[in-house]
Amino acid sequence: MSVFWLRITVFLLRVIRFVKRKPVPREGSARIRPPARTGGKGPKVKRKVEGWLPLLCGLVLLVLHLVFFPPVPRLNLEFPAVGQIAAREVRAPFTFKAALPEDEVQVLRWQKVMEEPPALRSLGPGLTRRDSRFPTLLEALAESQADTGSSLDERATMLNLQFPVLGREDLRRLLMSDAADSLVERMGEAWRRVLAAGVVDMLPRGQYDAVIVLGEGSTSTLQKSQVVTQAGLQDRLTEELRGTGLSAVQAVNVASLMRHFISPNLVYDLEETQQRKDRARDMVPTTREFFKGERIVDRGVRVTPEQDQFLQELKGTLESQAAENVGEGWQLRYLSRILLLVFALGLFGWFGVIYFPTAFRQLRPLLAITILLALFLGGAHIALDNSSLGPFAVPMVLLSLMATVLFRDRVGYNVTLLAVTLLAILPEFYAGQVFAWYLLGMVTVVSVRRIRQRGQFYQTILVLALFSLSLIFLLGAVGVQGPTSSYLVGIFTPVLLVAFGLFLLPVVEPMVGVCSDLTLLELSDLNHPLLQRMALEAQGTYHHSQVVGQLAEHAARAVDANSLLTRVGALFHDIGKMEKPEYYVENQHVQHNKHDELSPSMSALVIGAHVKDGIELGRRWRLPQAVIDFIPQHHGTMVMEYFYHKALSSETNAPVKVDDFRYPGPKPQSKETAILMLADAVEAATRSLSKPTPSRIREITKQIIDKRMLSGELDESGLTLSDLSRIREAFIPLLTGIHHSRIVYPGQKDKDAEKVPEKRGERTARS
Repeated sequence: MSVFWLRITVFLLRVIRFVKRKPVPREGSARIRPPARTGGKGPKVKRKVEGWLPLLCGLVLLVLHLVFFPPVPRLNLEFPAVGQIAAREVRAPFTFKAALPEDEVQVLRWQKVMEEPPALRSLGPGLTRRDSRFPTLLEALAESQADTGSSLDERATMLNLQFPVLGREDLRRLLMSDAADSLVERMGEAWRRVLAAGVVDMLPRGQYDAVIVLGEGSTSTLQKSQVVTQAGLQDRLTEELRGTGLSAVQAVNVASLMRHFISPNLVYDLEETQQRKDRARDMVPTTREFFKGERIVDRGVRVTPEQDQFLQELKGTLESQAAENVGEGWQLRYLSRILLLVFALGLFGWFGVIYFPTAFRQLRPLLAITILLALFLGGAHIALDNSSLGPFAVPMVLLSLMATVLFRDRVGYNVTLLAVTLLAILPEFYAGQVFAWYLLGMVTVVSVRRIRQRGQFYQTILVLALFSLSLIFLLGAVGVQGPTSSYLVGIFTPVLLVAFGLFLLPVVEPMVGVCSDLTLLELSDLNHPLLQRMALEAQGTYHHSQVVGQLAEHAARAVDANSLLTRVGALFHDIGKMEKPEYYVENQHVQHNKHDELSPSMSALVIGAHVKDGIELGRRWRLPQAVIDFIPQHHGTMVMEYFYHKALSSETNAPVKVDDFRYPGPKPQSKETAILMLADAVEAATRSLSKPTPSRIREITKQIIDKRMLSGELDESGLTLSDLSRIREAFIPLLTGIHHSRIVYPGQKDKDAEKVPEKRGERTARS
């Protein structure tokens, strides 16, 4: 197993090293193709995957699933030894019996023997010789009390002669009793009660509360407090006499006389008692039964010898059961699991090719998704293997968050569905748990699919925590019980996973080469050093970028494109103009134009160089590739018509090639870059209008969009005719508001009369 994990680690390290090469845009932002002409350093060519790589990634996930969740029981035999501190809680995975330590068994046997009631054999209803003399005593005592002719001493002497065991003084006190008239009856009643309860000759030592009375063909059980031994006979007689109404002194005196006339009617049977103790000793269990889920060793406690014996017994049971399970149909279980995984992974690949092909056609997104799913399986294995965590500690929230923020919601939905499926095929989980994973994953995707401010993550944490607590309560109500810490796990898991995701995103984004909404939000800040420099060195370009950003963002919303990426791309699309800002019309004074001093071909080189300069500047400042792609693609392969026609009309006879006046490209490869191309051209064109009325703005907007479409610049962008119509309708209200008319105040000259028309082609120079 250690060799296997070593190989997995080496493989992942190679994957990470291989991945750190080149960024790619997130799904839906840009599908990069090799540029037609770059004129130097241009966008790097995307590394496309071979057809076998998705199959290899699926095979890796299949193997990891079988390793983490084998179809046969996975042995976890790493138990702490005697005296060690348990690093984890150990509970019984199933009901089993473990042998008790010999010392504990001996203690239990001794305790059982001491608790075994002794056997007393009844002598029957007949009276013994001593017992039979007591009625005679009562008769003589009654006659003496009736003899009024004799003195007290004479009567006491007569009774003493009949019953020598009784003292003469004791008899005198008896005859002088205050209750002499009813004394005989009271003594008889007390005598009968004591004999009826039972008088035993002896009782052995022990911790028993009852005695067994063996009669003629019958057996009864009496409380130990009911029978009386000879040692306690006088006390019991005193108690019974007090119960008849005698005073304490009289009861003691009478009891001291009566005890001589009572003999045991129960005899301790040593042989029978010993047999009963032997049977009780043999019935003491030598094993302890642990029920499924019962704690064997608690976390953080020192392991005792007794617990170590239980753990060794569990280890042996696990080994024997695993051997039986492996030997019975394990091939069929593995085959069934592999087929289920193939179906699930194949369906995910099918969805991927249809709905997010970019992630499957480029190397780093594919590897990133594979690594995310692999880490998810590892985290699920850890959470589900720890009984104190449970199913709500599965990192479903982290997987859904990372997949959605990195690759957008389509990938997030499908990755979440695949992760739930990978756990749902395991037989030990209930439908309620699977539904909880699905619900938490989908809520996460919906919460972070459009990030426009960091406060959304706090809302996501709150929503997920409430959902977790509600699901734990509802599942508990229908009988799906979790660990006692489920509510704590439900509260803290969303907080920790979302916080960990926020920590990972800045690290993962450069490795995967994507540009998340969080990065775009940071780049949209106008305090970015590049934008601050543009505001100081190229004020006209800065203002132009702001206006184009508003137009492009509004149009992107209209066609459901990435509006945030479009706005950020618009802010940085002309950063190359900062190298020579005076050569672009928006930064020039009307009285002076640098291009008047240059030939048309040289002017074309200067204007076209801002693409190359912008790409180099963006890479120097480590802008995401998805943002850098806007720099060359917003011009596409359009011709700088003004300088081209100026070269054709020049008096030189040198041949003029149209490709010398063409931007290097490539053409827009996504909806976002195509929208920026249209917004850039429309903004420049409407600014050149002397009277920008709504009808003229609509007409020139339509002309520019139609011209870009007919020239083939939008062929690779994915825009449809319907999209172009919605983009045009999104441009017109904003452009009309930007170029609204104003009244002429008294004393002002007519602006239209003094406005100097821009030279033909300056719009091209602006672009």
